Amino acid sequence: MRNAFWMVTAALLAGCATQGPVATNDHDARAGHVGMREISAMLAQPSRVTLAENESFLVPVEDDANAMPAYPDALLSQALPPRVVCVRVAVGRDGSVMSSSQAVVPPECPGNDDAGAVFFASAQRAVADWRYDPALRCVFPDAKTKDDTVGSCGGYTEVPEAVTLTYRFVFEQKNGRGNVRMGR
Repeated sequence: MRNAFWMVTAALLAGCATQGPVATNDHDARAGHVGMREISAMLAQPSRVTLAENESFLVPVEDDANAMPAYPDALLSQALPPRVVCVRVAVGRDGSVMSSSQAVVPPECPGNDDAGAVFFASAQRAVADWRYDPALRCVFPDAKTKDDTVGSCGGYTEVPEAVTLTYRFVFEQKNGRGNVRMGR
């Protein structure tokens, strides 16, 4: 089952920046000569997506089998307060994870101390194996067709796009056991 909340969150956090020519007619669009537009966002700002009038964007969808990071056993005895770790995940056009890195946006995503580095390493190991249905730029014959098609490409041109998603993991202990959840 796909998590609708996370799909909306991912839409706000997705981003990539590339350039290329944009199709101006149906023949070019069908041939894949549509290029890419800038899709960018910051954690505390609304998403800004620039597409042609006949284009829409679908965020990548996480595979249900993607495992959450594990709370590091070595840190359980320290009874640490909840820790937030933010990870930027680069998702390729094929839906695979190309890379990940720490995202530091104080105060939502603080930098790491020694324990934070261990939490980040756990998150990075988990996301390395994640899979997605890729992000898609949908190219429609015209703006009206785009407006009439919601939540899919409706059988029109689908152009896979590479994107970067930011995840906020909360590592916490409950009843002496480690727990990891997605933060908001």
